[in-house]
Amino acid sequence: MQNHYETLGLSMHATQEAIRRRYRELVRQYHPDVNPSPQAKELFLRIQEAYQVLSDPERRRHYDALLRLQMGEPPSARYSQPRTQRPSPQTTEQTHSQSRMPADELRRVIIQAERAFLQGRMQDALYWAKHATRIAPRHPKGHEIIGDVYRTQGHYEAALNAYTYAIQLNPNNPELQRKLDAVIKHTRNKTPVVFSVGARNLPVLKLPPEWKLYAAQSLGWGAVLFLMTLAYTVPGSPILLGWSLNLLTYLGLAGFLTGFLLAMSRWVAPIGDAFPWRRHSGQISAGGALIGLSAVCFPLAVLLYTLLALTQGGLSRSVARVFSVASGLTLGFALLYPHDWLNTALFGGNLLFLALMGGWYLADNLRLTP
Repeated sequence: MQNHYETLGLSMHATQEAIRRRYRELVRQYHPDVNPSPQAKELFLRIQEAYQVLSDPERRRHYDALLRLQMGEPPSARYSQPRTQRPSPQTTEQTHSQSRMPADELRRVIIQAERAFLQGRMQDALYWAKHATRIAPRHPKGHEIIGDVYRTQGHYEAALNAYTYAIQLNPNNPELQRKLDAVIKHTRNKTPVVFSVGARNLPVLKLPPEWKLYAAQSLGWGAVLFLMTLAYTVPGSPILLGWSLNLLTYLGLAGFLTGFLLAMSRWVAPIGDAFPWRRHSGQISAGGALIGLSAVCFPLAVLLYTLLALTQGGLSRSVARVFSVASGLTLGFALLYPHDWLNTALFGGNLLFLALMGGWYLADNLRLTP
C-alpha cells in the first residue's frame, strides 16, 4: 500500500510549501465535485488523510520515523554516535548489551508507539513507549515518545523529565534538543500560583486533556440546546412570516455555534475542501451551487444533495454531516417554535445554514493560525 508521500507523489524531503501546492493540485483534480468516479472518491480520501499528517510538522516527524522503522532501519540508527568519537569502555559494554536484546521486539514496540501517537491514541502511545523503555532502558526513543505524549497532553513537567533523560542518552540529536528547549521555555514562562497568607492549600482537580475537550464540547452543544429551548419558552412576537426577532437570533447563534463546534472537533474537513468554489474552467462547482441554493431554499438544497449522493455516490462525508445536523436543528426549532412551525421548517434552515458556514469558516481560520 502507498505511503502518504507516494499518495501525494512527493519525496520524503519535500518542503511544507511543496506539500501544500501539491495538495491543492490533487484536490482540483480528484475532488468528487470535479471527478465523480468511485476511484477518484477513494483516492481523494487518501489524499486528505496524507495531507492532514504531512502538513502538521509534529505528526510528520513521527510519520517519517515510522516509515524508517517499517523500511527496516533499526531503532538505534538515528541515534548512532559520530564516527569521530571513540566510544568509552562503558559505551562499548552498553552497545554489546543492547545488541543482545531482542532488537526486532524493540522495533515493533516503537512502531506501535509511533503509530498510536500519529492516530491520536495518546494512552496507547504512552503504553508502548513505556514498554520500549522496559525493553531497552538506555534507548532514547522510548523516552522521547513519552515526552511527546506528555507535551501534547499539557503535562510539561513530566515531558521535561522525559526529554531530559532522552537527551542524556543522545546529546547529539538537534530535534530532541529543540523539544527540550521548548518545554523549558514553557515551564519558565508559566505564571506561579500565589497563595494568600494563612490560606489553606486545597487539592487541585487535575483532568486529562481529552476530558477538558469533552467538557468544552458539552458546554457548546448545551448552549445550542438552550437556544432551542428559548425558542419555545421566549419566542417573542411575530413580525415577518410568523417569525420573531428572538427566533432569528436563536437560529443564527445556534447555526454559528454548530459550525464552530463541528470544525474545531474535526468532524468535518476544512470548508474549502468540502465546498470548493470553482472548477478549472471557471464554472460554479456543485459545492458552490449548494451553498447558494441553501441561502434561498435549504430543503431544496438538501434534496439536490440527496439526489447527487444517490446518483453519483455522494460528494463528501463533511457535506453530508453538515446537511444532516442543520436539518435536525431546523426541524427542532420548527417543532419548538409555537407561532409558525411550517415557515420555520421550510425557511429557517436558510439562516441557520449560512450562520453554520460562518462558524465553520472562523474555526478553520483559528485552527490554521500559528
